Amino acid sequence: MMRRFKFWLIAGLLTISGITCGQTNNVGQKVTALDTQSWDCSEWISAADAPVAKGRAGQIRRAADGANWFVTNIRNEQTVTSAKWMTAGLGVYELYLNGQPVGQEILKPGFTHYAKTKRSFTYDITDAFTKEKGKKNTLSAQVTPGWWADKIVTPGDMEGMQGKKCAFRCVLELTFADGTKKNYGTNCETWKAGIAGPVKHAGIFDGEEYDARVQPGYDTPEKLSKPEINREFNGEILPSEGAEVYLRKDLTLHPVKSYIWEGVTGARQAEKKQDIEHGTVIIKQQYASGQAITLKKGESLVVDFGQNCSGVPYFVFKAKSGTVLSCLPGEILNDGNGAERRGMDGPEGSVHRRNLRFQESCMRMDYTFSGKPDFETYYPHCTFFGYRFISVTATDDVTFKTIESIPITSIAQSMETGKITTGHELINKLISNTIWGQRSNYLSVPTDCPQRDERLGWMADTQVFAETGTFFANTDRFFHKWMRDVRDSQGETGAFPGVSPAAQYGAELMRLGWADAGIIVPWTIWKQFDDPTIIDENWEAMNRFMQHVNETKYDHMTLIKENDHYQWADWLSYEPLETCSNLAFDDNGKRKPDAVTYWNYLSACYWQIDAEMMRDMAKATGRDGSKYQEMAETAKAYLKDNFLNSDGTFKTPILNTMQTPALFALKNGLVEGVAKENMAVRLRQNFASHDNCLQTGFLGTSILMQTLTDNGMADIAYELLFQRKNPSWIYSIDNGATTIWERWNSYMKDKGLGPNGMNSFNHYAYGCVCQWLWETVAGISADISKPGFKHIIMKPLPDRRLGFIQAEYPSAAGTIKSCWKYQGDLWIWEFTIPEGCTASVTMPGESESKIFTAGTHHISKKMQ
Repeated sequence: MMRRFKFWLIAGLLTISGITCGQTNNVGQKVTALDTQSWDCSEWISAADAPVAKGRAGQIRRAADGANWFVTNIRNEQTVTSAKWMTAGLGVYELYLNGQPVGQEILKPGFTHYAKTKRSFTYDITDAFTKEKGKKNTLSAQVTPGWWADKIVTPGDMEGMQGKKCAFRCVLELTFADGTKKNYGTNCETWKAGIAGPVKHAGIFDGEEYDARVQPGYDTPEKLSKPEINREFNGEILPSEGAEVYLRKDLTLHPVKSYIWEGVTGARQAEKKQDIEHGTVIIKQQYASGQAITLKKGESLVVDFGQNCSGVPYFVFKAKSGTVLSCLPGEILNDGNGAERRGMDGPEGSVHRRNLRFQESCMRMDYTFSGKPDFETYYPHCTFFGYRFISVTATDDVTFKTIESIPITSIAQSMETGKITTGHELINKLISNTIWGQRSNYLSVPTDCPQRDERLGWMADTQVFAETGTFFANTDRFFHKWMRDVRDSQGETGAFPGVSPAAQYGAELMRLGWADAGIIVPWTIWKQFDDPTIIDENWEAMNRFMQHVNETKYDHMTLIKENDHYQWADWLSYEPLETCSNLAFDDNGKRKPDAVTYWNYLSACYWQIDAEMMRDMAKATGRDGSKYQEMAETAKAYLKDNFLNSDGTFKTPILNTMQTPALFALKNGLVEGVAKENMAVRLRQNFASHDNCLQTGFLGTSILMQTLTDNGMADIAYELLFQRKNPSWIYSIDNGATTIWERWNSYMKDKGLGPNGMNSFNHYAYGCVCQWLWETVAGISADISKPGFKHIIMKPLPDRRLGFIQAEYPSAAGTIKSCWKYQGDLWIWEFTIPEGCTASVTMPGESESKIFTAGTHHISKKMQ
C-alpha cells in the first residue's frame, strides 16, 4: 500500500496514464546503446496468458485485447553510480522505473520490417534510480500490439496477425561505486508478465480503450506470472538513431469551435441511398475556447481544433465511476443537410468518418472514468489519429475542464529548420499546409496519410516530397532509418517495392516512380546535407536495383511477375490513361496498349534519372561513375528511339494531349532545337486549353514547376501557383484545407466529397510545390558539385503578385538567407551566404551568373 500511495503523490491529479500537457514527470534521457553483446544475457519474453487474434486479418481487423505487462525488482548489490537501460519490444511499448514513465520518445519501437529489424531504445536512468546498497528498484514495461500484432503490418488474407504475441526484451547495466559493472537481462526467472493494467485494447488503427479504475501492471503483481520465451522474431536489433516519435506539446492545439448537439432536423429518407439526406444537427449550446463544458447522455460534443494533424486528443475531465466516454476523430464535418449524393455519412454538423474506412470498429478512443473526486487527465498513449475534429459521447454526465489536441510526429521541435514567408496570404497558407502535412506524415516512416487504415511508407509519396522536406526539417537521420526499411523490403532481384517497410499491402515490386525512391531519396539526402554515408549504406542495394532496371529496360511486360501487371503511374492526375480512375483500362478491364506504352515511357524516364543520380553519387564517394553515365545515355537513346518523333511529338498520339509526358521529356532533355520549341508550344497550348490549370498527378506534379521554369515557362508556373480553380493548390485552401490533400478534389463546396474509398485530407505529396518556392522563387538551391550548400545556386524568380519573400535556411554549411521585395519599379534583394561558402548568383531576366563569397549582399534592379 505504501508503494501505491507514493506513486499517487507523484502523479498528483493525474490518472495512471495521464500527463498534464506542457508538464512532464518522465525520467531518463535517451543515450547511445550498450554494446551489441550485452543482449546475450537477455531473452525475448511474452505473457503466457496473452490472447492471440484469431481469424482472417482482413475480417477481424482488430488486434487481440489487453496490454502485456513485464515487471521485475532489482536489489542493488552495491551502491550504484550509473544505470543504463537498453530496451526493445515486439509491439508498442512504454517503460517505467519505480512507477515513473521513462523517456520522451513515444510509440516505441516505431515502424520497421516486422521480421528483419527492431529498434532499441537505451536510457540513462541514473538520476531517478534508487542507488543505495540493498535498495530495490522496480523496472516495468507495458507492450501493446501496435506495429507488430495488428493490422497495419498484416496482409488481409493472413490467419491472425503478423505477430502473434507481444514481447519485451531488455538489459539493465549497473555501474557500482567500485567501478565494476553488471548486466541484468529479461528472463523467465526474475521477471513476471501478464495481461494487466488500464489499457484494455490498443492498436495503431484500432485506437485505445482505457479503464482508469484499473491499476497499472507494476501495482498488480497478482495478475502477473512466470513469462514464456518468445521465438517469433529472429531479425536484428539495432539502436534507434533516427525517426523517433514525439508528442509536440509546443504545438498543442486548442478548440476554435465547440458545440453540443442533440437531435436532427430536415432528414429525408429515400429508396436510393444517393437520395438520402441525414438532415442537420440541432445545436443546443456553443462554447468559447477554455469554457467549461458539461456533456450529458444522449448528447454529442463536437470540437474543432482548427488544424488537421496526426495526434491525440487530451482531456482534463471528470465523471462518475464507470462512466464511459467515446471519442471519434475525423477530418471534416458533414454538410449539405447530410446528403448522401455529396458523400456525407451523417447529419450536417456531425463529424464525418466514412473516409477513414473501418470507422465503426477502429480509429476510436474509449475511456472509463475512475470516479475520483478530482479531475482526471488522459490522452491515448498506444496509438495516434489523423483528425481536425472530434465527436464525443458518454454514458453519463461528463464535465470537461480542458480539451486539447497534441500533435504527434517524428519531426521533433529541434529538427525544424527553414522558415519561408511571402506577402501573399494564400501562399503562406499553402506553406503552412505543407509543413503540417510533413509533421503529420513523417511519423516513424514517411507515411501517405495518418487518418485511415493505411499509414504506410509509400515510396512515391516519399520521393516526390523528400527534397521539399529537407528545407523545413533536418531529415537526414530520419531517412537513414527509413532506407534501412527500404533495404529490408527489397526483392531478391534487386527490385524495390511500393511500400517500405513491408506492411499489410504495397509489396508489389518495380512500380515506376515508387521503386525509384530507393535511388532518389539517398541522392536527395546526400545533396542537401552533404552526407555521403547514406550513399555508402545503400550502395549495394541501389546497384542491385539499377542492374535489374538496366537488364529489363524497366519494361512493364518484362517485369509483369513483379509489378503484378499494374502501375500507379501519374497517380490521381486529371489526364487520360490515369490508373486510379480506370482510364488506363478498356471496358473489359484490360490494359489499354496506349497505357502500357505510357508506363514504359515513364519508367524509362526514371531509368535515365536514376542512372544520372547514381553517376553523381558514385563520383561523390570515389567510385567509378562511368558505368552509370553510359547507362543514362543508353536510357536516353532508348527513350528517343521508342517514344519520340524527330519533330518533338510522341509516337503515341494520346501522349501529345497530356502534360506529364511533355514535362518528363523536357526535364530529361529528350528534345532539342525546333523539336523542343514545338513541345513547349504544345505544352503552353495544353495549359491554355485547361484554363491555366495543371492536370498532373503525383509524379508529374513533382517536376512540374521547375521544369516549366527551366524551359522558358516561368509565367505558367506562377499562373499555376496563384490558380484558384479546380485543380490547383489554392482550390483546396478555398475549400477549407489546413493540410495538403490526397486528391485535387478531395472536397468541393458545390459537389461535396471525392471518392470516400480513398480520400485523405492529410496527404503531403502535392506539397512538393514548396521545393520550387525555396529553390527558385527564393533562390536557395544546392549544387551537386559541392553538396550541402557549400556552393549555392541563387537564381531568384520574383513576381509582383507575391509581394515579397523572406527565406532563411540553416543549411549543413550555415545559415542562408534570401529576402526580396518591390519598391515601386525597383526590385530589392538582400541575401546572406554562410562563412566558407560561395554562390553563383543570377539576376532575374539574366543568364550570366557571378560568384559571390560569404557575407550579406544587397542588390537592386529596375523591374517592369
